[in-house]
Amino acid sequence: MTLRPSRWSPVVAALHWINAALILGLLGQGWLMTHAAFEAGTTFDLYQQHKSFGFVVLALTAIRLAARARSAAPPPVAGWEGQLARAVQALFYLVTVLAIGAGWLLVSTSPLPIPTRFFGLFVVPDIAAPDAGVFAGAVSAHRIAVYAIAALVALHVAGTLKHHVVDRDDTLRRITFGRARARRA
Repeated sequence: MTLRPSRWSPVVAALHWINAALILGLLGQGWLMTHAAFEAGTTFDLYQQHKSFGFVVLALTAIRLAARARSAAPPPVAGWEGQLARAVQALFYLVTVLAIGAGWLLVSTSPLPIPTRFFGLFVVPDIAAPDAGVFAGAVSAHRIAVYAIAALVALHVAGTLKHHVVDRDDTLRRITFGRARARRA
């Protein structure tokens, strides 16, 4: 029997909460950009910021996967709930990368070629040439992936709250900061 920590490492926990905040911010900002009326300059700035933060989330997701691979994981939640939690986590990573990839593809293939300026520091290269057909598909893929992320967030939060409030177990504490105790797996 191996000993496992009772919590994720502080690095994994920090990356989880930073990514969560950024993704929630991107969801809200994306909704505002597509549903609210702003002056042209504000809209342009919101889109540039949205794209920049998307690339930050992509980088943090890669770092988070590497940190998880190098960190000892707490014992998995048992049964069907554990299987569902692991499936949701895997889908989060996959759909996040798909949403960002589709976003990058849609700005690259847009008939209106506006460079992506990463926080005004440098231009992010396009990954394809302008193409109206690819652009339309990328817009749809980005939208579907974003709705999937929103649904996964709702499922993830509902499951976590159920464990914390109803079951009163340590599921939420596993991804918070604190001293980890070793447990037998």
